[in-house]
Amino acid sequence: MGGIGSGRGFQFNKQTTFEETRRVDIRYLKKRGFLRTGVSGTLHWKCGGEENGFIHFETYLTHLKLIFRAREYGGKWESITQNILLAKTRCNFGGYRQWLVCPNCQKRVIAICGHGKRFYCRTCYGLPYGSQRENRLDRLQRAKNKLGERIFDETGYTRRKGLHHKTYERLLTKYWELDEEIEHMIAFRLGAYIGLL
Repeated sequence: MGGIGSGRGFQFNKQTTFEETRRVDIRYLKKRGFLRTGVSGTLHWKCGGEENGFIHFETYLTHLKLIFRAREYGGKWESITQNILLAKTRCNFGGYRQWLVCPNCQKRVIAICGHGKRFYCRTCYGLPYGSQRENRLDRLQRAKNKLGERIFDETGYTRRKGLHHKTYERLLTKYWELDEEIEHMIAFRLGAYIGLL
């Protein structure tokens, strides 16, 4: 089983986005109860339904310890232990929000990513979000899909249970407006392409 940097599917180039990397996300850890002191376990990543990497972690009061093997671009495998500080900030209406502290720039972040041998924030690695690489048609399609997930049940056709009728009608109108805009854009591009032939 490969670790960080193994296999051809995990090599980086200038087109790599933050979402395409192996990430450790504070929200995921919190949701699964992994941020309690004394908890340890393994985080797995999948690509195409198959596991393509994993790391072990241990949670302490002040930090998260990551234990993994990594190599850079076909180099020799190394065992690495990396400590990621945990931080908290107060919320305006009570409670607190938890953060990971990037070991490189010391900024509070929601997620760090594996690139090369270490886990750092996306800014340190200069990785854009996937949405920053999208064109207008991609953004429209993503907005339509997101809206569809909000208003339709698992069939993809009927109103989601618990969604108020007025809200459903309003969002459905927006959904069909996005669909129409997408169709016009595709037709325009297709027409321009045919005109070039």
